[in-house]
Amino acid sequence: MKRGVLIIMALFIYEICTAPVPDFRLRMLRLRSATEYAQKRYHELEFDRFIKDLGYRESHNNWLCINSIGCFGEWQFSEKTLHYLGHRQITLKKFRNNPDIFPREMQDEVLRGLIKVNMSYLKRYEHFLGDTIMDVVVTKPGMIAASHLGGAGSLIKFLKSGGKINRTDVLGTSVSDYLNYFSDYNIE
Repeated sequence: MKRGVLIIMALFIYEICTAPVPDFRLRMLRLRSATEYAQKRYHELEFDRFIKDLGYRESHNNWLCINSIGCFGEWQFSEKTLHYLGHRQITLKKFRNNPDIFPREMQDEVLRGLIKVNMSYLKRYEHFLGDTIMDVVVTKPGMIAASHLGGAGSLIKFLKSGGKINRTDVLGTSVSDYLNYFSDYNIE
């Protein structure tokens, strides 16, 4: 993925630098614009990869999945989370009867909304970024994933306690597990 983006960026740079342009400043503006576009596109692709991998970890990317505690969809949403985000019409019972009330595209939109809510809630805790807690480096994608696993409150307790409070889900996956597993995505 990174190699492909670098090749595209190199082709943009080559085209811009070799195109006949009478003004050097114009050439540099084009180069800067192409570089900014390539960086933006790279981060979009990396965020999409992060979301896909989170879905795989949660449900093997099965948008019809329902787990043992009643979370459902590709990213295993609870009814409580959906209702908090304003989707009161979607319940586990209705989803079981008709999964089309919560299609994959809508689940993606809800996930992106949840990430925005969690990140605004975690803004006061960004000073932990780059810190190492329990041999895990705290990163933005790790924080997003960990707050998805156990809620932003569980992540905050982990951060504030220096890892002493490390909550797990019913399957035994901990906040530190998600912080570590999802730490290497470049979604800034």
